[in-house]
Amino acid sequence: MSTLDLPQLRAFHAVVQAGGFSAAASRLHLTQSAVSHAVGKLERSAKVRLLDRRGRKVVPTPEGEILREACERVF
Repeated sequence: MSTLDLPQLRAFHAVVQAGGFSAAASRLHLTQSAVSHAVGKLERSAKVRLLDRRGRKVVPTPEGEILREACERVF
């Protein structure tokens, strides 16, 4: 990952905490699309999938879990 983008990390963290993109968007006062795009950009930047999307439920991949733990320390 070349650079960390704080809004993308906040979106990722909110999705993991909320368990989904819509709930995260509501928490962040953003659209679901904006949250989805932020997480997608973060995944492309990291060159790894960070979330497993299971219908409406979202869970971190093993790599996403590592990032989630780092976000917990930061946020």
